[in-house]
Amino acid sequence: MKSNILTEKVLIVDSNIDYANFLQKFLKESGYLSYIASSYEEAINMAYDKIPDCILVDYMLPNAGASRLSGHIKNDNILKNIAILFLTATNSKAEFIKAYECGADGFFLKSIDTDILLSKMKAYIRLKKAIESNIMYMNILKQDIEYASKLQKSILSYGNTSIPKNDISIFHYAPNEVSGDYSGIKSINDGWYAILLADVSGHGVAASMLTILIKSFFDSHIITNYKNTSPANFIKELNQFFIEENFDKSLFASVFYAIYNNDTGDFICSSGGSPKPIFYSKDSAQEINIEGPLVGMSEDSEYSEVHIKLNHNDILFIFTDGAYEIFNPEGKMFGDEGLKNVFVKNAHKDVNVIKDNIIKELKSFSGNILSDDISMIILRRTN
Repeated sequence: MKSNILTEKVLIVDSNIDYANFLQKFLKESGYLSYIASSYEEAINMAYDKIPDCILVDYMLPNAGASRLSGHIKNDNILKNIAILFLTATNSKAEFIKAYECGADGFFLKSIDTDILLSKMKAYIRLKKAIESNIMYMNILKQDIEYASKLQKSILSYGNTSIPKNDISIFHYAPNEVSGDYSGIKSINDGWYAILLADVSGHGVAASMLTILIKSFFDSHIITNYKNTSPANFIKELNQFFIEENFDKSLFASVFYAIYNNDTGDFICSSGGSPKPIFYSKDSAQEINIEGPLVGMSEDSEYSEVHIKLNHNDILFIFTDGAYEIFNPEGKMFGDEGLKNVFVKNAHKDVNVIKDNIIKELKSFSGNILSDDISMIILRRTN
């Protein structure tokens, strides 16, 4: 059974009351609520009061009322999605163009034959409702992403620890609300600490949720496998986790994992597709030559290890590719050599100053446009 409740609203704005009454009667028979305003001022007040789905306005409304009304409606955040259709007795091309330029959605000749007007009006109202629906869902999505961002930051920051006898600076930057990067530092046993830096492909919600899974794997591995401290085994097991969970192949990660003995300075690391860290010792900087396949790409992936030793004042610089895959307005990339040079130039300074100066250089080079996630860990052995 068809409902008799009228919900879609139309505002008729015309100084010719007879024609306005004619339209109102027709619209009621067609299933629309309609209201009549005879002037610009009355139309503005009624638009705010009724919030119509569509406004039918006489193009010749006195005192340029139609153009003024259209301009006001389209520049008002509350009313701007209302469809505005101009009704006119002229078929001048110049007037048509002028009408659209001032914000009209449609331009129709006045006539007692209202079928075309009704069809067009229905189409514009459908469009208005689709826009409003999209805006509503976008607002819901925006709120959800903002909540996901707060939740992700809280989860990822929980449980990390500092390392005695070392100065550490950790930096994260995300151009979007959620991030695909994660870093963690945890105590293992007998003076050993685990250090992880991961960069998940993409920048959306899926990537951010995967960082949480990586953290969960990291946390549980430290608890259950604390005696099996091999970095290569850790990354291999993480890769197997990715494969077994059957994630979409577009979701993979570069991972750097290391164990560091706070008492002896021993540092053992492995890499799954991450950039080579920089080791600064005795005024000389060199890359740690460790490579390995990306995590989540192949179940047959194998990983190797490199063992170095940190002495007093030695520095490790670990970073994701977002720290050097930065472009200036001319399209030139900052590059890993550029990043290394900035690090070396500042290596004698406090670790937080090193970090700040690197970020300052990146922003200056890019014109303050950092479009990718950036993560860095700078560790100096002070003992």
